[in-house]
Amino acid sequence: SSLLMAQSPVQLIRQMIDSANVIQGFRAEITKEERVEGEIVKMITRANLRKEPFGLYLESQYPKQGVEVLVRSMDDKPLVNPNAFPWFNINLDPYGPFMRRNQHHTVFDSGFDLLTNILKRELETLGNDTSNITYRGLVEWENRPAHEIEVVYPNYGKKTYKVMMGEDLLTIAKKLNISEYSILELNKSVSFYDDVDPGQEIIVPTSYAQRMVIIIDTVYMLPLVTRIYDDQGLYEQYAYRNFELNPQFEPEEFKSSYDGYGF
Repeated sequence: SSLLMAQSPVQLIRQMIDSANVIQGFRAEITKEERVEGEIVKMITRANLRKEPFGLYLESQYPKQGVEVLVRSMDDKPLVNPNAFPWFNINLDPYGPFMRRNQHHTVFDSGFDLLTNILKRELETLGNDTSNITYRGLVEWENRPAHEIEVVYPNYGKKTYKVMMGEDLLTIAKKLNISEYSILELNKSVSFYDDVDPGQEIIVPTSYAQRMVIIIDTVYMLPLVTRIYDDQGLYEQYAYRNFELNPQFEPEEFKSSYDGYGF
């Protein structure tokens, strides 16, 4: 383990960002726990994700079973099999209220890019001051060794932001490197992600998290567990099990006619 620790936690995070950039895809069972109106909402989903050309298949395991989502490209409206009345497949707006209900993120954020993009920008702003990034030791995840790293944001708080022309909560969140769902939650007068006007003052968090714990598989160098905390406690957690890196997908796996899907 002394060999593994020859790298600083910042180097490990950079390596994780590089690894996430070059993956071609994965299969996994993803357990996500997100805080919605003070309660942790847990969902378990089987996921097949292909980066180029983009393809995503999701099948819910818990709490509902058999709900399927197929995304054939980034410009595509996801095809949803609700596995319930009215018993037909529907194309839904990925940014609309149905698909975003009780969800911190859109389906396009399945995978590691959201986290690695946040951390990449954080590292750029930190410069040489990396005292808030700590190596917590080697742990085990899915019977494999993993690095545990903690990132703390001592200045985490709230501030006022004035909405500019053409902005909505998604563009504001991207610009400020924060979570759009947390902006929605902090502003009770804002009913949805597009419900803001130029000049309006809203409250935003000063960073994505107050604290992050990241568990990075030592071989894949990917964050197979991420726990995000804010001033209320656990905000969101993502855990990948039965993870298979760069599987050989058949092209048919991203078509609704694929054998074994219920579309």
